[in-house]
Amino acid sequence: MDRRIVAWAEISLVFLALYLGVPLAGLTIDRGLGFPAFPVALRLAGFAFLFVGFAGLAWCFSLFAGARGTPNPRLPPSRLVTSGPYAWTRNPIAGSHFLAVLGVALVIGSPGAVLIVFLLGIPANLIVRFEERSLERRPTANPSLGGSRGGRGLRDERTRSRSRSVPQAETEVAPGG
Repeated sequence: MDRRIVAWAEISLVFLALYLGVPLAGLTIDRGLGFPAFPVALRLAGFAFLFVGFAGLAWCFSLFAGARGTPNPRLPPSRLVTSGPYAWTRNPIAGSHFLAVLGVALVIGSPGAVLIVFLLGIPANLIVRFEERSLERRPTANPSLGGSRGGRGLRDERTRSRSRSVPQAETEVAPGG
């Protein structure tokens, strides 16, 4: 079976657990602590967060698929993606998931689910920051950027990939990142 299909299936299970687990846990907290549901206007506003989050995810996933990769860390894109939302942040998938899950929590009217979303955001942010620091120190896999000689890390690679002298398609991702 194609490794990309397996990688997409694995990460889809993680996403399913996130999008079902947070609302169910939130509703359980609400019932246990007697929290009232949010007003209808706030619940309707949740659809905007949900839409923006899912649109961001679709955009990111399409860029990953175009680079022959997946959002699963076990099978990342074959080259560093620096276009679209990746031109603004290294982790638009994390931000998009935050917005989408927050949207779900608002739509179901659960204060407990909103609390869980923000509490999950704390370790997620710490993990993202750790990952960014480790990627910035990692030499690139692209010898033209000095990778095989202990050259530039991800920060220099991203900066250089934005310049007109190095086309984005030639930029590769470091193994495992």
